[in-house]
Amino acid sequence: MKNSKLNILMQSFLLLGASTCFTSAHAQLMFSHYIHGSGNNKGMEVYNPDAATVNLADYQIKLFANGAAADKPTTTITLTGNLASKGKYLVGHADLKTTLGDAVKQVGNLTMNGDDTLVLYYKGIPIDIFGQVGFRPEIGWVVAGSVLTAKNSFERTKTSNNVADSGIDIYQTFDVNESWKIWSSPTAYSTYLTLDSTSTTPVEALNCASTYTAIADVRKGTENTKYNVRGIITADYRYSNGHDGFFLQTPDTTAKSGGSNGIFVYVPTITDAKVGDDVILNGTLGSYNNQLQIKDVSKVLTCNTSLSALVKPKSLTLPLSSLNLLEQYQGELIELKPTQALTISENYNYGRYGALSLTPSRLYMPTQLYSAGSSEAKTLAELNERSEINLDDGYGKQNINPLWPQNFSSANTLRAGAQVNVNVKGVLSRMAYGYAIQPILTESTVEVVAESNKRPSMVAKDSKQIRVAAFNVLNYDNGEQGFPTERGATTEAEFKRQHQKIVSALKTIDADVYGLMEIANNGYGENSAVAYLTNALGADWKYVTPKSGDKLGTDAIAVAIIYNSKRVKPVNDPVIFDFADNKTRTTIAQSFQPISGGKTFTVVPQHLKSKSCSGATDTEADQDDGQSCWNPTRKVSVEKLTQWLAKNPTGVTKSNTLILGDMNSYAKEDPILLFEQAGFKTLLTDEKIGEGKTGYSYVFGVASNNNGNGGAGNLDHALADTDLYPLVKKTFAWHINADEPTVLDYNEEYKTDEQKALFYAEDAYRSSDHDPVIVDLDLSEASTTSKTNSGSFGVWTMFGLIGMGLISTLSRRKK
Repeated sequence: MKNSKLNILMQSFLLLGASTCFTSAHAQLMFSHYIHGSGNNKGMEVYNPDAATVNLADYQIKLFANGAAADKPTTTITLTGNLASKGKYLVGHADLKTTLGDAVKQVGNLTMNGDDTLVLYYKGIPIDIFGQVGFRPEIGWVVAGSVLTAKNSFERTKTSNNVADSGIDIYQTFDVNESWKIWSSPTAYSTYLTLDSTSTTPVEALNCASTYTAIADVRKGTENTKYNVRGIITADYRYSNGHDGFFLQTPDTTAKSGGSNGIFVYVPTITDAKVGDDVILNGTLGSYNNQLQIKDVSKVLTCNTSLSALVKPKSLTLPLSSLNLLEQYQGELIELKPTQALTISENYNYGRYGALSLTPSRLYMPTQLYSAGSSEAKTLAELNERSEINLDDGYGKQNINPLWPQNFSSANTLRAGAQVNVNVKGVLSRMAYGYAIQPILTESTVEVVAESNKRPSMVAKDSKQIRVAAFNVLNYDNGEQGFPTERGATTEAEFKRQHQKIVSALKTIDADVYGLMEIANNGYGENSAVAYLTNALGADWKYVTPKSGDKLGTDAIAVAIIYNSKRVKPVNDPVIFDFADNKTRTTIAQSFQPISGGKTFTVVPQHLKSKSCSGATDTEADQDDGQSCWNPTRKVSVEKLTQWLAKNPTGVTKSNTLILGDMNSYAKEDPILLFEQAGFKTLLTDEKIGEGKTGYSYVFGVASNNNGNGGAGNLDHALADTDLYPLVKKTFAWHINADEPTVLDYNEEYKTDEQKALFYAEDAYRSSDHDPVIVDLDLSEASTTSKTNSGSFGVWTMFGLIGMGLISTLSRRKK
């Protein structure tokens, strides 16, 4: 195993063999305080229990986030300076430095959460630890009945650190209770400044006649400043798995205009105040997940009760008249009434946060409908942003069973595109994924319109036709090199779950030829991923092997072609095309003919460069035109591919070429337009034989950081040349994946044993994140070319390529 414990122990042994050993003078520094405030107010304190001053240059703190392996630390901080005997040295994030000033001796990128691990190293040898390397606890490290999240800081209960020369075992099970306890002050990291203070300045006793700052003014105040705040409790989330606090709002009669008059108060305990109470409290202004809050509350006094009527909920109607309303209403009581039917636009955060994206109707990616950068696309992007509101589930804990619908399971799903009747009262909050309504559970209902939530069945195949399908199989990797795989399943158990779902989908589609994307590029031997998948379909199934028999390019994943040998037969040898740019995956082309006789056709699966912006610079970076990153690379790849295909690389009389796959480009983006200029027809969005302009295979969430560039669209395409186009009878996407919640996929992380069983079924639904695109062809000799689309592919393609090349040249000159 690549990251095995044995390797790390061997590394430690070699270091010791190089005469690196501890001395009695400075071998036993230790962690003394773990500081975990709101936002990035985070730090780790080192203590020197020895009698001698220590040179800190020999020490490092390493952060291992989310169960990272020992050879892949998230952050490494080499300490500087000297630390005197009995001295303390606080290392903190820049935000903590802002908060504590000179108390933070060294700034480092400590961004740990409650489930991360920190290790203190001396000359490469681990000498102290908070956590367990290579392991990520499901809910965080637990101590004294409390979960270590962003809510607690900790102090060491032991005062010395006796370490063997070989160091400590960083893989040992971590029990916080052995040497840590919650820092006694509820404002632990702030208290750090005054640990040695002898100030006795009296604090004014809080009472209902005390002066206070209006909530609207507090929201404009300085963080880490204490305020007296007064208002009416509008919603209380202090229940099991809740948000450990309540929302406070100024009565309507005294509310200030132009901004929010509500705020969240983080107060898990110390008060029995309830909704409708008029309370005054003292606390510190802070923020968490970009939401302002009052924290470190020392006292809450109830001055009056039963005053809920003084705060009327504001009614939200979509689309919003302005995005400014979200900030204006944040922290305030709002309602969604059943007077407006809403649609679940996407459900990406449904499994993790219990959140649903609600819109007036299904949203579409602007560049699915309009040219990139056009005024129409920009207008739709702006409308998309105003059309969405997230509905949370009212719980703070992640990965619990979804609230709506009741008894959610693999058989009782909640799909994007479904209509819902909502009657929700709650508070508009700011979550990690954006603005969301936190519902008051006792006053909120969501009813799913059953008819709109039905899963689509497969369209029956005409036995006289040939069916070809494109299917992105989501990093399908059979673990030939062991688990975890590089991009796919983490464990063999996960792979078996994925395999069953993929096979179920393939068998149900019942295609004669499949072009696959994202299958492990581990060759074509009997133990390869493509062989494993093909064998699962039965003895009639074969896969196309390049003449070289080697891997297809150098990427971890590849495209592949599999076919039913009782229905079609290969014509001539397969040929491969390497784009030679270290960015675009190598493709393969194979011509086929129906066993029963008929016209030949050529299948070319393609997977263009992704939209992910990692490493993108200059013109490859996001140009704010809706096409995201690497668009020039995708355009050049299309030019190269179509020019290659124009030469008839498989050597058949008439190619009847079908390009299919994940192009990482929506219907009106540059790469697809270049395909069309080269003489290819886009089939899924065809008004006659496809689903029209709103045909889709993928759903991408609309969020403020995407500037409205989200919604449904087809990244997955089928493109026919002018010879094949008249032979296409229908094209459709089988919507088994894009609309389904991600929590129904094969993954087992962050799921209880109950959820692993409840959310999984050996069926096609959520077998991938992309919908398969299916093309039915009439290749019989009797089929004729329509007059409208007649013409030689070679002639029309060459005209298209000449025009495309000219456009490309002009474009490059312009730049």
